[in-house]
Amino acid sequence: MEIIIHVDVRKFDKNSKLAIDEYTKRTSPFCKVAIKTYKDISKANFKSGSKLYIVTPGPDSPTSPGLAKLIESDNLAGISCIEFLIKSTGTNIGESSYNATEEFDNNASCFNLSSFSMSPELTTIVLTEQIYRAYTIMNNITYHK
Repeated sequence: MEIIIHVDVRKFDKNSKLAIDEYTKRTSPFCKVAIKTYKDISKANFKSGSKLYIVTPGPDSPTSPGLAKLIESDNLAGISCIEFLIKSTGTNIGESSYNATEEFDNNASCFNLSSFSMSPELTTIVLTEQIYRAYTIMNNITYHK
C-alpha cells in the first residue's frame, strides 16, 4: 500500500517536520508514506486509480481500529494507493475552480480526523500517527498507551 498526504502548506516548521518524519519512518516497514507540500494546493496531482480522502473536521472521526479497517477494506477492494488532502481553513476546495470530487469522478470522500479544526501541520502529525497506529493494529503489534 502507498499513502500520499497532500498538505496545503509551503513547508513545515522544524518540530512538526521531526514528528512527521518519525511517524513516517515507523510506518515504513508496512507501507510507503509520502508527504507533499504545496504553495498552491490546486496544483496537487493525484494518482489515477487511487482513493482520495479530503481531511475535514467533523464529529464522525474513526477510532484507530476503525482507520485500520478502512485501510484494510480499501486494500481488499484492490486500491493500492490512498491519498489524503489536507487543506488550510482558508482554502475553499470545491467552491472555486478546483473541485477534487469532480476530478476523481466522485471518488473522493470526506475523512473526519477530529472534531477540532487544526492547522495543516498538526493535522499532518495526527494523521501520520494514526496511520502508524492503524498499521500496528493490522499487524498485531502492541502500541504503547
